[in-house]
Amino acid sequence: MDNRLERLGNRLLPDAIVTPLARSFRRYAVVPWYVVVLAAVLFIGFAAYTIALYESFWLTGTNFGTYVHMFATTLDGKGFLQQGKYVAGYPGGSYWGSHFSLTLLVFLPLFALVESPVTLLLWKSFMLAASIPLVWVVARDHIEDRRLAGFLTASYACNPFLWSAWVSGFQEQILLPMLVLLAYHWYANKRYRLFLAAFALVLVTNELMVFIGNGFLIGLALGAYRTGRIVRERWVFVGAIGLTVTAKLLSGVVIDRFGRVSGIPEVAIAAPLQPFVEGGRATAGELLLLVLSRPELIVELLGTDFFTKLLYFALFLAPVLFLALIDESTLGVLVPFLGFAWLLTGTEAFYTFGSHYPLYLLPFIYIGASRVFGRLSPTLPSGRVLTAFLIVILLTSAGAGAQTIAAEGAVPETGDHTETLATAIESVPANASLVAQNTLYPHVATRPNAAFIPNSSLFELYQQRSGTPKPEYVLLDTRLDTRPFDWSAPVRDTYFPLIGDEYGVYRYQDGIWLLKRGYNGSPIGITQSQSRERVVFDATEFTASNGGVKNGRLVDPGGINGSNVWNGPYTALPAGNYTATFRVAAGGGGSNRSIAAVDVAVGNESRTIARREVPAAKGTQTVTVPFTLEEPRNGIEFRGFRTGYGTIALESVVVQSETNGTATSR
Repeated sequence: MDNRLERLGNRLLPDAIVTPLARSFRRYAVVPWYVVVLAAVLFIGFAAYTIALYESFWLTGTNFGTYVHMFATTLDGKGFLQQGKYVAGYPGGSYWGSHFSLTLLVFLPLFALVESPVTLLLWKSFMLAASIPLVWVVARDHIEDRRLAGFLTASYACNPFLWSAWVSGFQEQILLPMLVLLAYHWYANKRYRLFLAAFALVLVTNELMVFIGNGFLIGLALGAYRTGRIVRERWVFVGAIGLTVTAKLLSGVVIDRFGRVSGIPEVAIAAPLQPFVEGGRATAGELLLLVLSRPELIVELLGTDFFTKLLYFALFLAPVLFLALIDESTLGVLVPFLGFAWLLTGTEAFYTFGSHYPLYLLPFIYIGASRVFGRLSPTLPSGRVLTAFLIVILLTSAGAGAQTIAAEGAVPETGDHTETLATAIESVPANASLVAQNTLYPHVATRPNAAFIPNSSLFELYQQRSGTPKPEYVLLDTRLDTRPFDWSAPVRDTYFPLIGDEYGVYRYQDGIWLLKRGYNGSPIGITQSQSRERVVFDATEFTASNGGVKNGRLVDPGGINGSNVWNGPYTALPAGNYTATFRVAAGGGGSNRSIAAVDVAVGNESRTIARREVPAAKGTQTVTVPFTLEEPRNGIEFRGFRTGYGTIALESVVVQSETNGTATSR
């Protein structure tokens, strides 16, 4: 077939182009059909799945919306790689103010084909799926046994950490598996110039790859020395070292050009090192010198979450049977990454290999495993025992991948609430300035004047230096619970104090707030003419003072008279008349008097605006507390207090406005 393609190509293109293309086709057409089918199935499956996550508001501005905004604003001429988030270190907003990624620009023309967030999700799925056949190619560079090559390929395709990274928005690191595997394949086949070209692209994908790439080079050089190839390949390593130095200098110059300050923010630095950090930031080099100058810190740094670090390190290497640990190239990569993750940073996702961080290491792990399998394959057992063992490993890995995704709560759900939310977004003029919460930002990120608050502490620093932004509209949703953290909270804390003076509640329905600067009228509904309110707060949404939640009930077995039993959930409601109905049990252990009281509190000082005692009775009962809000309020609490001795249990609190409405469960 390849000869027919070559003859056809000769009619259409010059020989200088056709011959290399035909040679490349023959080289890479050795991937078996079942590997291609596996890659295609995962491409389609994860593309559909991540699009469903996007439509259900699971993806966030931090891991997805920023990239949508970067490409949209760059193509529209509204700036260069503008992220749309408020960060004090790079007030211009360009991504290159915090990270340097030259290869990221390859997605600009791809995004331009169809300017939609879905476009990026499709390309991400394609890039990661395309790396699966490359694992087979690299494995076959070293392994004769097709079963072992197939095992490594399937292990990579079903790797739980790959699946976790696959659903984690969009990042430039999705290019790393393809680039790293291609670079090594060309190195293993002595195509050194192509290796250097691909290695250069790896280095300019993210500045962290300079350190990881250096470790990889050291490992390859040790392997070349062990096999007697170091003299013949020394020019390759000299060239690669020159590329790493150039990439390091270039990334530093670019980040300094687009950012106000450089280095790792203090909140992302390991806690034992933070007292020694001056100016709120430090570079990795400065932190390393600090650790070396104070060796006593090493024990404390390693001891922080030590067993969690070991556990996830073991889980990360289990899909390749830990064999990569006896390969020089893999060890060269692991040392700088783990040194940074275990000693310098306080970001848990680094040492638990969460989010997109596995993409830094996975291709190197499978390269190392391929090299080790190549050396061990003559001594491995054959027959059904080995096949059965490998199948068990693959099934376990795939099951762990599904469990990892389930643990992250990545379950697509759409309904009336998401439709109302989409209507609220459409009601904001396309060119108006807008601040949205993190989980809403991907759906407004193509707008040139849209922004979001990514992190409360970093935003507070931005406010100190640049003041509070005053957009025309502010959009938030207190009922959207796709993420464990309530991302409406930092938006509420920032803009609710401005309601009445600078902002008014323009539209409200079902916990969806649209604030408008200068608006003085009454709020209107979004899909209804009048907002109707009924929301159920489960026991898990309250904070217990002494007891805990068991079987869906917050239980306090005993305490001091007058003490607080629970507080929260610090929600927000518009002005109006309401009732809060508590489902609570407070029998008093046979006593005929009440042992509990409930109240409604508002404001920073938790001012009580309504209160009722819980009548003495056996079993669960409902206690209704009417209350009135004269103005929109944030941080509203529905609390419980002890007034006697005995067990007190809370099941839920139902808040309802005077008009009847449909229940909205949180």
